[in-house]
Amino acid sequence: MSIRSCLVPRLLVPVLAVLGPSALSAHAAPQSRLSSAITDTDRSPVRQTIPGRVQNSADLGEAASDRTLSAVTLHFSLTASQQADLTQLLADQQNPASPHYHQWLTPQQYGARFGLSSADLSKVQTWLTSKGLKIVEVSPSQNYLTVSGNIRQVESAFSTTIHSLSDNGEQHISNVTDPQLPSPIANIVTGITGLNDFKPRSHAIVQPRFTSSVTGTHFIAPGDFYAIYDVNPLLTQNINGTGISIAIVGQTDISLSDVAAFRTASGLSANAPTVVQATGYVAGTVSGDIDESQLDVEWAGAIAPNASIKFVTVGASSSASVVNALFYAISNNVAPIISMSYGNCESAWGQSNLNTINLALQQANAQGITFISASGDSGATDCDVAPPADYGLTVDFPGSSPYATSAGGTMFNEGSATGTTAYWNSNSSSGTANAGSATGYIPEAAWNESSSTGLSSGGGGASAYFTKPSWQVGTPADSSRDVPDISLNAAANHDGYLFCSQGSCTNGFRNSAGNLNVVGGTSVVAPSLAGIFALLEQQLGGGAAGRLGNINPMIYGLAISQYSGNVFHDTTSGNNSSPCQLGTTNCPSGGSIGYNAGTGYDLATGWGTVDVAQLANKWPIVPPAGTSTGTTGAALSNTTITSSSAVCSITGQLTLSISVANGSGGTLAVPTGTVQVLVDGVAPDANSTVQLSNGTASYQLSPSATTGGHTITAVYSGDGSYASSKGTLVADFVSSTKADFALTPCTTATTVNSGATAGGIAFTVTPANGFTGPVAFTVSATSSIAANYSFSAASVNVSSGTAATTTLTITAAQSATASNSHDVHPGSRSPWYVAGSGATLAGIFLLALPRRRRFTPLVALLLSVGAFSISGCGGSSSGIRSTTSPTATNAAPGTYTLNVTATAANGLVHTSVVTLKVQ
Repeated sequence: MSIRSCLVPRLLVPVLAVLGPSALSAHAAPQSRLSSAITDTDRSPVRQTIPGRVQNSADLGEAASDRTLSAVTLHFSLTASQQADLTQLLADQQNPASPHYHQWLTPQQYGARFGLSSADLSKVQTWLTSKGLKIVEVSPSQNYLTVSGNIRQVESAFSTTIHSLSDNGEQHISNVTDPQLPSPIANIVTGITGLNDFKPRSHAIVQPRFTSSVTGTHFIAPGDFYAIYDVNPLLTQNINGTGISIAIVGQTDISLSDVAAFRTASGLSANAPTVVQATGYVAGTVSGDIDESQLDVEWAGAIAPNASIKFVTVGASSSASVVNALFYAISNNVAPIISMSYGNCESAWGQSNLNTINLALQQANAQGITFISASGDSGATDCDVAPPADYGLTVDFPGSSPYATSAGGTMFNEGSATGTTAYWNSNSSSGTANAGSATGYIPEAAWNESSSTGLSSGGGGASAYFTKPSWQVGTPADSSRDVPDISLNAAANHDGYLFCSQGSCTNGFRNSAGNLNVVGGTSVVAPSLAGIFALLEQQLGGGAAGRLGNINPMIYGLAISQYSGNVFHDTTSGNNSSPCQLGTTNCPSGGSIGYNAGTGYDLATGWGTVDVAQLANKWPIVPPAGTSTGTTGAALSNTTITSSSAVCSITGQLTLSISVANGSGGTLAVPTGTVQVLVDGVAPDANSTVQLSNGTASYQLSPSATTGGHTITAVYSGDGSYASSKGTLVADFVSSTKADFALTPCTTATTVNSGATAGGIAFTVTPANGFTGPVAFTVSATSSIAANYSFSAASVNVSSGTAATTTLTITAAQSATASNSHDVHPGSRSPWYVAGSGATLAGIFLLALPRRRRFTPLVALLLSVGAFSISGCGGSSSGIRSTTSPTATNAAPGTYTLNVTATAANGLVHTSVVTLKVQ
């Protein structure tokens, strides 16, 4: 039976029931776009599909050709008119004055309006099956299809090459060239997933086997949460999640017996989750993901005890990930609320994945799905793993999407009132029900438990990709989507959450040795918020009418209303700052970078935490914020900002070239309007708004009086056709008015055989404005490498007007007594001013995809992505500040990034980067 003959009967009844008899005629069916013949001779690439981690891995050659890839998915783009229609619909669905307010679509209705035409789907399927691939799923929303096949078949069909790789001892496979499809198909594909087995990281910090009888430490059981965040008034009214489903997405199997043990220990009734096997599912548990999934399922079900928890998973699939589970949950309308505790810093995903995921989240909102995502556990420096942070201020995606609610972190801050009688009963038996001992709300600060070995604080900051949505009021005037939105306790130590995993609960929450499993991180916040909003949906009536879609307009509406003080616990102390590496992005003078909590909205905790009963009571009586689309047009735009000159050691004016282009495909007029130039979020002068001419503009940035790195942003205003978008460039300046120096070269590369010594690299310090004095040199690697570094002069003395030079020698081996300085990250990342390679989009991006539990991205020279054209947290891994080799070790083959830092006695810092290839 054809797709069309199956689809129409399924669509007709729900469309007429929800939208009325004229619904089918109100929106024409998608027009076919594959009018030309599909031939293999005319192919075009689908770009930005190669994980950046490929650049840092040892290439082991062709992958085994008979290995099966079970979930290779082609995701289809929207036309410009479809995107405009969708953007307007999403605004109308949140506007109480619109007849479309809360009129949600089913996946089939979404596909009939925004999907690929049935004829086009049929043509794509025919071509794929002709290549020997098996169709395993066609999305009910007609916007993606998934195939399986062995590597030989996939390589042949997609004209790509898939290799085996070794990355820090982990074995992986990945495409090492962008796939190519027949041009008509490539023109309608926004991304391809499933060509590699790199997985997103969890945002959980597990503290296994704590023993409270020994430490006296408090831990959070469900009864404590109910007391602290005022859930009990709803539970006593039987507002407990009955009739509401919550989808938890994961990438492992779980233990239902552990869930049952948790509920028994918590005094909760039996309510087993349902396991939903997403496309590409392979049975099995993944050790690095099992704790994450257990806590997500257990705590979502703890906050909404009678809700139906649906765990959507790909199991132990090698090529499918939690992202596949997310796509499945959306396209099959599994639940009105989805919680995801996985993510990575924005630049690590790559534009293709961002485009694909963000578009899926728009679909979720159109279907009335609320999507909640953890904000990350590396504070304001989400690309980093361990201190000192190297890669500047970054935020976590998918939480930074305007279509997601970003869940941030707090920690308890009792002040001097630390006695058990102040906020806690002496034991849970004399406290609240459900194993709790907390007596009520406990004051909070921004969560930050970072140590010398790991970053552990709530993610937050300004997006480098997404402009500020119209509903995001009361936030900094930075032209950016800011995160987080709201927070809850995320501490692992003060105080962590109890959970059951891997048989840890044999006697209540304890194991046979009397120990407890305790967890923290924004991973706990996301499912807990999912439980809270399940309670709210039940109170609002449940069913389609009770769905909320994107809850952010209402969160911000409440925050600026007269009820803000009732609904939110404003967190005004603490920070999410990270110690930073001297001379790196946003850290020219060392110290730390991040954001302080403060009155009202802040980039550490958002609006703070919630009083659940007050949230439920006030929700129906406050209008949402920002009921417009927030842009004059809806077609996608891409903004890029570049410079023809070097973006480091800048001593004069910097000429910026800004380009705004159609990002939707098809034929549209050239973007018009204006571009606002910002330096570190502030307009540099009164003339920093420039007019586009034929889609481009030029701006002369005057020399900065402040030395070091600065973030330059171009924010496109949008016009009648196009949505706003933004592009970012980071440049390092030498002061034009004060004594300073330039370090050259600012980037360089060298190749060396493992165990050998590379040729020397000369670095020159050139004084400016009368600078004199000593300049000391250090070198640090941003990934683990067995190497020795030495300078011909560890410090040079600069005389007035005279440059000084030193030479760096690199040996790709480490002696038995040598130590590497700097933190050891689980992967190589390069500073902001390193240009890309063949894996980049026109040499702009150098991006890495995630590693298990902790992602390690390469930071881009230039981040330039349209605000609406981009679609698609902390593991317990620790960095190591110093390692000593027990025996002589040669450096493993791979590509590494070294930071060469020159520091003057007065604190001036400039940094150069060396790309070291070991072969």
